[in-house]
Amino acid sequence: MKTLNLAVMAAFGLISVPTMALDCSQLSNWQSAKVYTGGMEVQHLAAKYTAKWWTQNQDPAIYSQPENVWRKEGICDPVGTPLPIVKLDTPVDQSRHIIASPILIKATASHPMNVPIKHVDFKVDDVVIATDNTAPYEVTWTATGLGEHVIQAEVVDDENGRASSGKRIITVVADDVIVPPSGFKIVGYFPSWQGQVADIQFDKLTHINYSFLLPNADGSLQPLENLAKMKQLVSAAQSSGVKVGIAVGGWNGGDDSAFETFASSAQGRATFIRNLMAFVELHQLDGVDMDWEYPDPGSSANNYALLMKELSVELKAKGKFLTAAVVALGYTGGGVLESVFQDVDFLNLMAYDANNADHASFQYALDSIAYWQGRGLSKEKTVLGVPFYSRPTWQAYRTLVAQDAANACRDTDGTSYYNGIPTIRAKTQLALDSAGGIMNWELSHDTSGPESLLTAKWEVSQGIAPTYQCDGSGGPDKPTQCVDIQVDPNQYVVHPDFPNGDHAAAGQRIRHQSSVYEANWWTRSVPGSDGSWQFICQY
Repeated sequence: MKTLNLAVMAAFGLISVPTMALDCSQLSNWQSAKVYTGGMEVQHLAAKYTAKWWTQNQDPAIYSQPENVWRKEGICDPVGTPLPIVKLDTPVDQSRHIIASPILIKATASHPMNVPIKHVDFKVDDVVIATDNTAPYEVTWTATGLGEHVIQAEVVDDENGRASSGKRIITVVADDVIVPPSGFKIVGYFPSWQGQVADIQFDKLTHINYSFLLPNADGSLQPLENLAKMKQLVSAAQSSGVKVGIAVGGWNGGDDSAFETFASSAQGRATFIRNLMAFVELHQLDGVDMDWEYPDPGSSANNYALLMKELSVELKAKGKFLTAAVVALGYTGGGVLESVFQDVDFLNLMAYDANNADHASFQYALDSIAYWQGRGLSKEKTVLGVPFYSRPTWQAYRTLVAQDAANACRDTDGTSYYNGIPTIRAKTQLALDSAGGIMNWELSHDTSGPESLLTAKWEVSQGIAPTYQCDGSGGPDKPTQCVDIQVDPNQYVVHPDFPNGDHAAAGQRIRHQSSVYEANWWTRSVPGSDGSWQFICQY
């Protein structure tokens, strides 16, 4: 452990922190048409910027205020003598740490011209807490002060060249049980054509959307399939404190022509809203989930925005909610204008069906959240969607588990691709950290046993220890604790860099961020970042 030899001087203002130029020699210039995701760095107008989340065509010089997508790191060093290079290895950006716990702050420093490194300064909230003059450059800081802190490293070479690393934001919390934010939503869709109301775990839900009510081109409504079932659902859910909405639309074979027609005129919208409000009040529903799949950018998007604004006024006047199911990301997302964000209580992001293999990866969830929040959707109004079914076999999760109990703890059986318990837990934690809730399609696909995906979501949201173990237990020769899972750390270098050509081969396991991952095939990617890794367990 390195000593905090400058901490006292820094705290009392006996040393100053120099303003230094950053080494931007390895950075590409920002391009308006290029997509950038969280952590990507660019050079723009002689300054260095880091993207916080998904962004495209948002000028870093304009969108770099604290609440916007770009973070300005500083001014670039003019072309001349090369500067040293320093990069933070730990801690992980946006990580949480218990107060009074030790936090390893580690950096890698080098120089493109092999000028010797004099020392590395470590800073917390712009105050130097320690200086290290020997590699490996690191210090252990005791987590102090609840809330967010900015971690940074600065390097000085023997010719007094200086450079700064990017910033890492960490949060110090009171204990290891993260209390879910007030208003965190757990939303489930429930179809008219399958599933029993008696099987729903109402105590683990905040909202249920009954699916689907279909409109006609003139704004009238088609008869609802299985109306008696919806009435039973409303009675059971509301007695348990769960809100019930009617989901309007759905995939419907890709036919959204009725929406396109009635939404294109003021009279058509008025007729639809009048009929829908009468339906909501007649059946004592709590709100509406608009599931128009999908308005296209252009005139369709403008009509959708008008429809949502006018419907929102009517629903809010009656104390009802308005939500919408939206595409995960991409071109069709442009059919939902930013003005709609103000009219809805939240958006349900359908972060699944990306493809047939690994159609709902953890990375796809990250990208979906980044896309919508990058356009201005608030964290509180972001609800992450997860699937309770597989592709391309289109099997319910409960069917997969019935075929093989081990399927509960993985994301594929070799033919089907889905989200098992570990991935659902990880996505729920992501939603706790980065969104306002989590949603699923659909509830009848779940099991009612201990391997229930809804139970897994609810336990994470409440900070409850998992009741179903996915740690390899079940056989006499298998470990019962995640910390006992066998890995061979000598085969790997610390992730995520994989220097010197190191990689993982299929079936090999590694520890990363307090979890064990197994490689599905040859990979050099960060464990858990894509489909090349399977989550095994967390300890």
